[in-house]
Amino acid sequence: MANPRSPGTESSAPLRVSGGVFTLSILHLESNNPQQLAQRIAEEHQRHPAAADFHRHAPVVLDLSAIPEEAPLALSAILEVLRAANWFPVGLRNAAPGHQALAQDLHLPILRGQDRNAAPQPETPPPTQPVPASPGGLIIDHPIRGGQRSYARGGDLVCLAAVNAGAEIMADGNIHVYGPLRGRALAGVNGQDTARIFCVSLEAELVSVAGLYRTLEPGYPLWGKAAQIYSRDEQLHITTLNI
Repeated sequence: MANPRSPGTESSAPLRVSGGVFTLSILHLESNNPQQLAQRIAEEHQRHPAAADFHRHAPVVLDLSAIPEEAPLALSAILEVLRAANWFPVGLRNAAPGHQALAQDLHLPILRGQDRNAAPQPETPPPTQPVPASPGGLIIDHPIRGGQRSYARGGDLVCLAAVNAGAEIMADGNIHVYGPLRGRALAGVNGQDTARIFCVSLEAELVSVAGLYRTLEPGYPLWGKAAQIYSRDEQLHITTLNI
């Protein structure tokens, strides 16, 4: 009898489908003008080169909450603008029915998200109790030089010295920096939106939690001060850290 898995025979299970959770950036589209969008992206990347690196070849979801339902959507031209900037649009959310039909014509999926008609919920202050550490983690007791990358897979990253400009630190969990935080810091890179970044001196080029990011520069109100960064309601928040 022939072996059903021998070379030259078909497998009885040619496809294997499973679920997964991935971190995606969300672009809140505030204008239906492709030229204006291209200009804003170019200006942002010129002012903050770290943002250009962060977005390169990154999947992005378009949020259409700010686009009126009756407004025609120049979706094809907007997708071309994003792809020209090396972004990979992978879906829409909070799209009006007419916009959903246009997305289907362009083979762009509609992702579930907050209802565009839902009333905003009042924000409550962040909890003051310590955030529990994730299992595993990594402790670094020396400065991280520019060009170096450190990643705490499956847990928190604790840096006991400076993170210098041009360095990149990443963690699936929280990030703690007991020195100046320069360079780029990305917490919750596996999609853990409860992750936070804590530092005693915020001087970072870019900070990110679960795919939400913000670029910073001298003159930012909390620049050089102790701060914590966390996500809430799909927005990135930076607040004073009382230590």
